[in-house]
Amino acid sequence: MLESTARNLENYQTVETGTQTQAKPTTVTHKVAISKTESLLLVGLGLLTLCLMTALVTMKVSMTSAQNNLDSVTTKITNTTTNNVNLQQEVSELTSYDRLSNFAKKHNLKMNNKNVRNVTK
Repeated sequence: MLESTARNLENYQTVETGTQTQAKPTTVTHKVAISKTESLLLVGLGLLTLCLMTALVTMKVSMTSAQNNLDSVTTKITNTTTNNVNLQQEVSELTSYDRLSNFAKKHNLKMNNKNVRNVTK
């Protein structure tokens, strides 16, 4: 009977320890005041961020303006090149051998080889 009582005590003790609630560790939070140095650093960081954002926007605007100017100049160059090509074609048509021959026949002109000079550019 002693053995059975001892066994019951062991069971009783284990049951009681099993039902005990374990205490959860509690975290204590305290607000820490910000020092003057930290507040100055935070303000400085905020101002630096603001300045960098302003500089970025300014650079973006100037880059867009430069791109627009480049597009405008490129368009002018393209128009001038097209105009030059058209004028060169017109010069070639006006100085063609057939046109000059027709003009000479129309005005009763003849070719005199003694008066011909070769000109190079």
